[in-house]
Amino acid sequence: MRCRLYLSTPPELASGALPLEVFAKDFKAALEAGDVASVLLLTAGASEADLRGQIERLRPLAQDRDAAFLLEGRADLALETQCDGVHVPANPGALKALRQALGEDMILGADCDSSRHLAMLAGEIGADYVFLDSRDPELIAWWAELMEVPCVAHGGLDLESAPGLIAAGADFLAPDTAIWRHPKGPKAAVKAFNKLMIEAAKS
Repeated sequence: MRCRLYLSTPPELASGALPLEVFAKDFKAALEAGDVASVLLLTAGASEADLRGQIERLRPLAQDRDAAFLLEGRADLALETQCDGVHVPANPGALKALRQALGEDMILGADCDSSRHLAMLAGEIGADYVFLDSRDPELIAWWAELMEVPCVAHGGLDLESAPGLIAAGADFLAPDTAIWRHPKGPKAAVKAFNKLMIEAAKS
């Protein structure tokens, strides 16, 4: 399976600095530009009402393009609003409780940063993927060689660093700002990342 894109919404959306309808246009364009596996809605700083509005507006756009729609840290809201899963810090106790609460059908993602220990624990507990620091390609390569649980390379990556991470064995890339702040727009960014991934799969 070739490497795929994992998008996170910009923090400015959660803070209210970026209007939902303005972002929704970029979001739709990004999804239509090429393959996107998953979308994570960041929740920190957003009010309950704003979160619900964002889910209602953005979730159908993602799911209509076969992209999983995940919530950051809000399993209760994810269950209530037909999201596909939840993404949380890799706290072993919390992960165990969430795995039970979500059942096996919903996606559970664990942010492990650069901790091999937490990543291994998350995999044993039943996380469906682990976030690993993209600034440590050796960590990505170690995980890809030893583990079957998919890893998402995350943290400051861009089109220049992406090929090395793909070669290291990352299952997904989470470019974040490299998508939303691309000089030619998110549509061009998604196309460029997908081109890299397709070329890497052929080599």
